[in-house]
Amino acid sequence: SSTERIGVISFNLDGIHPHDLAQFLNEDNIAIRVGHHCAQPLLSSLKESSIARISIYIYNYEKDIDKFCESLLKIRTYF
Repeated sequence: SSTERIGVISFNLDGIHPHDLAQFLNEDNIAIRVGHHCAQPLLSSLKESSIARISIYIYNYEKDIDKFCESLLKIRTYF
């Protein structure tokens, strides 16, 4: 059912530019999308130049999400 779908999550981490975040995640073999995602007016009103986005669906396993979260924690300690 549609209530069990997660889909897309857009986010930013304070003090880390989305492009830097994507590069660090890439080093852990984690791919995300970054940019304005055709939402320039929204990002402008939020005073953001770009945003990070992950996609979660049937092709992801729980261990993939765990790896993503662990990588985020590691990146936060770097910055």
